Amino acid sequence: MDFYLFTYDGHGYPIAKKMMEEGHNVIAGVVQDKKDFISPNGDSEKEDLREKELRLSLYQNMMEMTDAWKLVEKIKNLKSFDDTFVFFDLNNLFRFSDELKNLPVAGNFVTVEDLLFEEDRDKAKNFVSQHYPKMRVATKIEFKKAKEAIDFLEKTDEIWVLKGFNDKAKAVVPDVDDPELAGRQIIEALRNHKEVFESLGFMLELLIPNIVELTPEKFYYDGVPLGTSIDIENKPFGSGNIGVQTGCSADLVFPTDMEDRINKIAFPPAIDEMAKEHKGLFVWDASLLIDKSNGKIHFGEFCSNRLGYNSFFSELAQTASVAGFFRDCMDKKNPYRLGTVATSLRIFNMNRDQNQQIRGGIRIDYKPEIEKYLWLWDVRKEGDKLVSVGYDWNLAVITGAGKSINEAIQRMYKSNESFSFLGEYYRPQDDYLSLDYPTSILNRLNYGVERGLYRLPFSVKVGDIKIK
Repeated sequence: MDFYLFTYDGHGYPIAKKMMEEGHNVIAGVVQDKKDFISPNGDSEKEDLREKELRLSLYQNMMEMTDAWKLVEKIKNLKSFDDTFVFFDLNNLFRFSDELKNLPVAGNFVTVEDLLFEEDRDKAKNFVSQHYPKMRVATKIEFKKAKEAIDFLEKTDEIWVLKGFNDKAKAVVPDVDDPELAGRQIIEALRNHKEVFESLGFMLELLIPNIVELTPEKFYYDGVPLGTSIDIENKPFGSGNIGVQTGCSADLVFPTDMEDRINKIAFPPAIDEMAKEHKGLFVWDASLLIDKSNGKIHFGEFCSNRLGYNSFFSELAQTASVAGFFRDCMDKKNPYRLGTVATSLRIFNMNRDQNQQIRGGIRIDYKPEIEKYLWLWDVRKEGDKLVSVGYDWNLAVITGAGKSINEAIQRMYKSNESFSFLGEYYRPQDDYLSLDYPTSILNRLNYGVERGLYRLPFSVKVGDIKIK
């Protein structure tokens, strides 16, 4: 297969690396100018020169790379599109997708509309109100100035979540139950990160207490539904789901039956109609925030025609090969088999220099037998060794897969033992297996089963994992 990756900051590099390891031809088209990546409503600020240098050194000396616009021209001039797949790792890459979507080539052709469903919270919530009869939309208030929000927080007796419209503005979820103390946490975030929150504006969203977050996904090819899955992820950095929000610090992913109740809730007919308007691979997920006290379901966010990270790595870990996943999709077959489950673990680089910048140049070492389960991000080749770049603290992801949760977890942590990086952090196995805090992965898995939202298609009565 000829596999052409389009990327800005390397989310898809681990996938391209796996394709190379499987013996396929790979070229990565890297966006050189930030203006070609930002949202139409996004931050117009120029990319810092140091940041750009680090970004463009990701996967240096590890695969063939070119300017993304040059790759567009190369693909346009291909004499044959047989057994070729074009992959856009984020929906911000719609400008490049628009240039190629009318060619007779396979791929996942993202659009600006896809991006706006993820970024424009009003658009997403209006869509939910129109098409999701069993899902509620949380109360929210938008602000442009930090002072206005601070004045509001000093008077409210409710707990709010802070969400910025700039990608660099990390969501802040208070970790205390007292409204006064929770409000002060948000105020501190606004005061310490005022510039990034005010750059594109932000909102306060009413916190839903006692929530269980589950994220179902449905994928299509040329509008044909192929299958569904569930992603249960730990977003906070630390054990017990304490600390700053990350993209995903650990997860559990498994295919579900398309007729499961959760899929009827998460994918109303409007999503099937939207899929028919998209060429090639189309994916849609919606995070469901379920109030345990009354079972009411609230809308979290959409990942509209964008694969999730870590979750896509966990999904691919359940397939015979990465190329097989793309070929199955092109053949309109479900690439995932019921009866499997996968887990993932994100490895963070905790090293900092004297300026508190993420430190690069540190060796990444591992035994070759874990190659199948290792997805490297912040890496480049230096001589005969791999080292960290220092572009981002998200160093790598390690996955595990099997026919039971025990098998997947044991494989994942066994692989982790064969991975070496000075100054790494990851959430430990005891935390992954925990039933001691309500938002743990296994507690949320149990909750979905108890509520009849889905059936578990894999073995659970193994080891000492207490799955109901």
